[in-house]
Amino acid sequence: MKKSIAILLALSVLITSAFVACKKQDDSDEDTAISEQGIEDANDEYGFEVVPATDKDGKEVTDKNGKTVTTEVAVKYEVDKKGKTVAVVLNSKGDPVTKKNGKSVTVKTDVKLTTKAKTKKSKKKKTTTKKASKSTKATTVPTKKGDKTTEPEITTKKNTERPPKTSDKGERVVFSEEDQQIVKSMLEVPYLYNTSYENADGVPIEAAAHAALWMLQREGISTKNYAAGTVVIDLFKYFGQTVINFKTKVNEEGKTENIVYKSQTDTFSVSDYEPETHSVTIDNIQSMGYGNYYKVEGTAKLAEGGKKKVIAIIQRNRLDNSLGFSIKALNWK
Repeated sequence: MKKSIAILLALSVLITSAFVACKKQDDSDEDTAISEQGIEDANDEYGFEVVPATDKDGKEVTDKNGKTVTTEVAVKYEVDKKGKTVAVVLNSKGDPVTKKNGKSVTVKTDVKLTTKAKTKKSKKKKTTTKKASKSTKATTVPTKKGDKTTEPEITTKKNTERPPKTSDKGERVVFSEEDQQIVKSMLEVPYLYNTSYENADGVPIEAAAHAALWMLQREGISTKNYAAGTVVIDLFKYFGQTVINFKTKVNEEGKTENIVYKSQTDTFSVSDYEPETHSVTIDNIQSMGYGNYYKVEGTAKLAEGGKKKVIAIIQRNRLDNSLGFSIKALNWK
């Protein structure tokens, strides 16, 4: 079942009631500055943290076996005055949620920031909900001798978080049909074949614009105007990283009039979604051996005629249980 960002972020606000009754201070100069700066700032790091779910009274929710139910909230990682990394909970606009006393609501995190500009994230905590575990599990079977199957989780074998390059080689594995369909759908984002990039290069604004439209369409929300935070967090899910300066550059570099950023209201306006432009057949998948990274090789048949070969570096993640992967690098030929 799809989990929309609206529901996810609504849960994040609900969870904060466990700390105290919270409200957003719209009139403060600090919050205004954060809103204008936007969640895409290169000097900030954003992500999702697994936290206990709570009811309207602030009590932790448990399943029928008495185990605590968990969910994920969007957060911004900051370094406090003591040099400790804290995870500040964000609302649907990408602004910090605050308590009645004006202090930001925070949750526990294993992430450690070395500086405000450079970060090194630790391994994500595992969610204990059966629903999340089922949707993120990679059920795989070998197709011929010599193949290796993927595991639900592959731990890091190297002391590095560097995503592989599209030129790197791994060991052949086989995804389940469900996982293959997810990856296939992500590679079939309209007009995605116009841009190639390695993870170290950053995500091209054009690719992000088309991905944003695709992500918003799958939200299934009956609106043509979206809060900037919703769009930016959707992009964070799809690419597994911040799209630098997306709000300030999309109108000029997005190469589509279907999504436009309005700075006056800090919203994105969608005039229309995009039709299918190509279909992808997955030819080969390789495990890169660490960090849940995989190399996907496929063939794209263009609607306008012709074909392209695609190599993608993807990573299994928990930012969106219905998505399940992020696109770290693309090479179209």
